[in-house]
Amino acid sequence: MSTPSSPARPSNAALGVLLASGLATAGLAVYQWFELLVVRQGGKVACAVNETVNCATVWNSPFASAIQDTLGMPVAALGVVWGVAAAVLVGLVWRKRESEDAPVHLASVKLWALSGLASIVVFAWASWSARAVCLTCLGTYGLVAVYAFAAFLLVPGPRWPDPKFLVGGGAWLFVVGAPTFLLTLIPGGNTPKAGEVTRISGTSEAELMQSLMGMPPREKLMTSAARKKWLAASAKDTSDVKVRVRHGPKDAPIRVVEFSDVLCPHCATFEQALEELRRAAPEGSLSIEPRSFPLVDDGCATPGEPGSPKEVRCVGAKAQICSESHPLYWDVRKAIFARQQQLRSADAVLEAVTSVTGVQKDALLACITSQETQAKLADDIVYAKRFGIQGTPLVLLNDKETWPSQGFILGMAVGRGDVNAPWFQNLPEPPPMD
Repeated sequence: MSTPSSPARPSNAALGVLLASGLATAGLAVYQWFELLVVRQGGKVACAVNETVNCATVWNSPFASAIQDTLGMPVAALGVVWGVAAAVLVGLVWRKRESEDAPVHLASVKLWALSGLASIVVFAWASWSARAVCLTCLGTYGLVAVYAFAAFLLVPGPRWPDPKFLVGGGAWLFVVGAPTFLLTLIPGGNTPKAGEVTRISGTSEAELMQSLMGMPPREKLMTSAARKKWLAASAKDTSDVKVRVRHGPKDAPIRVVEFSDVLCPHCATFEQALEELRRAAPEGSLSIEPRSFPLVDDGCATPGEPGSPKEVRCVGAKAQICSESHPLYWDVRKAIFARQQQLRSADAVLEAVTSVTGVQKDALLACITSQETQAKLADDIVYAKRFGIQGTPLVLLNDKETWPSQGFILGMAVGRGDVNAPWFQNLPEPPPMD
């Protein structure tokens, strides 16, 4: 029972809300982390609903990438750290609430709640900058807000951390938070980064096979999933489709056709993988045909609003088509995808192309707005729809759909199309990615 000389103790209900919201935050972060792994392996996740409501866009944003580069773990892992530490701090309050140390532990909870509110502001700004909404992130914000509400309004005593206990409370944040961070750093450091591509060493068959064997576990899993998808797919007749641009010989045993969208993060990553494959695949073993599939409703039949994603997607697709006969075509693609995060207008796309080709802007615009270019783009869209395209990149290998796996394409090229080569037989079981 409280007396005038002793501070009121937090109720079981208040501590229960704090504990539940902390654990729920950690649990949701673990789920996001698993979803992030699917995204980084080229798979599709439920929270990637459309262009605006798309967790993958937020997770692959420059801000999220900078966080992972700096701290050695993705933002989802930080959510695990925050949630676990939040729960442990509440547990200490619960254990010590009848002791003289109770105010110190309460101060640590309130300080941790403040850090959570600050993170909401920062990450919400980052989401806005990426022009996308992450639904599961909104859930995290809500749980952190519940934790803060309980810490500031349900716990008796001063609403904000008592200045007398800031040093002690801050010390407990370090005691609890540092070990949690260090333990999370182990799996966090093994999480693939956005746009990370495995570099292929060697050019001989033996060297390339060694490169395949040394690929990181994530790429081996992706290779296994791509092989499974390719084996289950049905080949379609595309003999009537005219090839406009191709790298490699037309009679190559492995023929890759890739449909991309200039604002698709996976497409930017796969463009880097294709660059590695063009360099390293055995001579004559691989041909690559790039195609465009802008993710818009009308196939770019009408222009998008200035500065809109539709305008960027359509101009980006048509600018690539207009560059197909240029000797620096592959450099054009590389420049466009390298500047993906800066493509906020048609002018940004035009600048990326003209800086490589030296073609005058007016001439490029004339080509982009021509009926001939629109017809070529329409051909690409019809081609992709034969395969029931659901998103980009759509990758076809010998007229059968597969995942955008660098390892699978390289393995098929090295084996000249042998999908049962020993390298493939030693792969791990593929993850469920359909």
